[in-house]
Amino acid sequence: MSLEDLKTKLRRHPKLVGLGGVGLITAAGFLLYESPQVRRFLSQYVDKKSPEPDKRRAEYIYIKYHIYRESMRKLKQKEEDEKKWISVIINPIGKWWKAAKHSVAWRLLNIAQTGSQPERLKAVQQLICMDHLKDWDFRHLAQICDARTAVSLARCNADTRWFMPVPRRGCIKNPKMLLSELHVMLARLRPMACVDHFFSKYFPEQDPIEDIHEYLTQEQTIVLSTADTDLLKEIISFLHHITKDPEVSARLMRDGGLVHLMELRKIFNDDNETLSTLCKVLANMSLVPDAVEHFFTSGWVGALAEWQQCPDLRLQVISAKTMANLDHDDPNQCTYPPNVYPLHPRVRTRRKPKADIVFVHGLLGGVFITWRQRDRKPTELGLYGKNAFYTSETDDVFLVGEQKRLNGGKQNPEAVKNGNGNGIQKTETIKDPVLKASKKVEEQRLNISDAATKEFVETLRNEAELDSDWEVVHPDVPINANEECVGKFSICGSEWRNQDTSEEYTNCWPMEWLPDDYPDSRILGIDYTSAVTEWSANFTKYCPCEKGQGHIDVRASTLLDRISASDVGNDRPIVWIGHSMGGLLTKLILLKSLDSKEPKVQQLAKNTKGIVFLGTPHRGSPIAKWKQHMQMILSPSIEVKEMEENSPKLLEMHRRFMGCLHTLLRHVKVVSVAEGSPTMLTSFKFPLRIVTEESSKIDFGDFYLLKDDHLSLSKPIYRQSFLYQRLLHVIREAVKERSEPKDQDGQSQSTQNEDVMLINIVAALLKGAKGLFESLPRVALRFST
Repeated sequence: MSLEDLKTKLRRHPKLVGLGGVGLITAAGFLLYESPQVRRFLSQYVDKKSPEPDKRRAEYIYIKYHIYRESMRKLKQKEEDEKKWISVIINPIGKWWKAAKHSVAWRLLNIAQTGSQPERLKAVQQLICMDHLKDWDFRHLAQICDARTAVSLARCNADTRWFMPVPRRGCIKNPKMLLSELHVMLARLRPMACVDHFFSKYFPEQDPIEDIHEYLTQEQTIVLSTADTDLLKEIISFLHHITKDPEVSARLMRDGGLVHLMELRKIFNDDNETLSTLCKVLANMSLVPDAVEHFFTSGWVGALAEWQQCPDLRLQVISAKTMANLDHDDPNQCTYPPNVYPLHPRVRTRRKPKADIVFVHGLLGGVFITWRQRDRKPTELGLYGKNAFYTSETDDVFLVGEQKRLNGGKQNPEAVKNGNGNGIQKTETIKDPVLKASKKVEEQRLNISDAATKEFVETLRNEAELDSDWEVVHPDVPINANEECVGKFSICGSEWRNQDTSEEYTNCWPMEWLPDDYPDSRILGIDYTSAVTEWSANFTKYCPCEKGQGHIDVRASTLLDRISASDVGNDRPIVWIGHSMGGLLTKLILLKSLDSKEPKVQQLAKNTKGIVFLGTPHRGSPIAKWKQHMQMILSPSIEVKEMEENSPKLLEMHRRFMGCLHTLLRHVKVVSVAEGSPTMLTSFKFPLRIVTEESSKIDFGDFYLLKDDHLSLSKPIYRQSFLYQRLLHVIREAVKERSEPKDQDGQSQSTQNEDVMLINIVAALLKGAKGLFESLPRVALRFST
């Protein structure tokens, strides 16, 4: 229908047009009136989310007019202030000072990289004192820092922002792929007896991996089965075993072993025990000559710097050992082979140490087990013990070990579940997974407004509890001693500090107490694995050929080589402290040092000035004979068999050592301490004297019989105990002899001259008397005639 036809039809029906217009107007008015209801009805069927392009549009913040006006006023005021003549002078100086502070750091870093050794040492000391730099400054400096300077900064406890973050910090490698790569890396070491044995027993061939993600982010759930976790821990322990060989360490480093170790660190980030073993692997690999660059490029320098400042003592010590091996720019640099751990100092020092103090633990002991502080509240003793750095290993049966102090004599529920087949329940030696450093309790500040009253209260607080007229006897005073002893058994009342209610506790008193008394000494802890039964000889776990390592003669030779490599006794005195079997090892080390022809080894015996024997079985222990009756069940280890009472091997060694004490080692101060109380076994409820008084006593030096049991001999109750003060006296005498060597030589020379003169005078008098007696008959004859 055309437009003309439509117009003609509408002219014929004019009323239809009017009704249509009214209807449209009415509908439009109704919609406008009911618009809110219509909008709510339609909103149910329309998506409220804005379209994607709307999200990309910028959102504006509209500021109110009075805020805008105030900001403009301040901006105008600032422009006017800058026009003043004072601002014209101050602003350039401020800008110059801000730029100078930043440029100094870059200049010092350049000196630390390119200067001479004295200049580098001074530059590093200045860099660690800078605390005004921003985060971006530290990141920029870390990017241009070289490996040697980074190690120097880490050794001086610099801010961790000086180091680049760990590569792929937020990503963790898939454990399945990591296991496969570790298998390939270890397979390259074949043919090797240890690797072949480990593969056949612990590490089978890995299945091919397909369609898995190489890296997992922190948001993704990492599922690690118990079998995979145990296998990774076994691999870390095996790496610690084989990396004691420098050639193996070098091969693993060239094959990217440090990168794999970094991935293992991410997986076990919350397991300090496994991280300690991992850090020991790094300590072994740090002995490789060109290891510094590998550690730096793989990000381990920054990770070790973080561990040096972590609360766990084990990680502090082992990471400090690793950094000391890497720090070739230290003027007092020395390397620490396996089994040797620096307890103090753990950072760079300007002066050389004045003395070396060496601690050697006993059977199944350890640095953080044997040398702990004793509990003021005694706890029961369990039948199980662990090594200090080897707490992940299986406990030994029938070893008297001490329970952790916070257990309160209660057993861990997990230990009950993990009981062995004989129904014996295991007790945890270390309950807290973090061995924390002792925190000194700070005195509360006095909130007293009056100055006179505050001064009076502070005087009362600092005043000694007792006057100097009082004499306080040590709580662990010996119950018996020999006549030659010179120890002090009491302390002046004004010097006494009551620590019965103190909350301080240390897991390693040689590491935290001795540096306060002798900061210029070097304190070393010797750690080694040992076993009571052949079933639990874990140090032979990965290599059957090492079963003979348990012999005391073989162990002493190994420790002698590694201690001498640590530059012990280089023109400074040595003091040895040995507990139980550690005393036997000390004796044998000194005897082998005297027999050696190398000057570096001979200096160990030559510079030994003091030895402290704590419960050392010089003539054997009765517990070895007791275990001999059960050898069909327990299968005693080599160490236990060699410590049998009145063993010919021990008696011969003791005879040789006593001969050296009266000849070559007659200048050595010897202190022997014996146990006066039996050690209680909780499971069998009977006392056992591990080392008798007769076996602990030697006919040389001081001898003391304490009322403590065997385990408590190495654990002073606090600083003012007799045991700790007597040890300080031995160290003091050793340092004193070194500080006055010339005076002693002069005195000895003058003494010799006086002796010669006295002998000549006596000879002349005797000759004169002889002549007088010969002439008496002649005189008498003349008088008679």
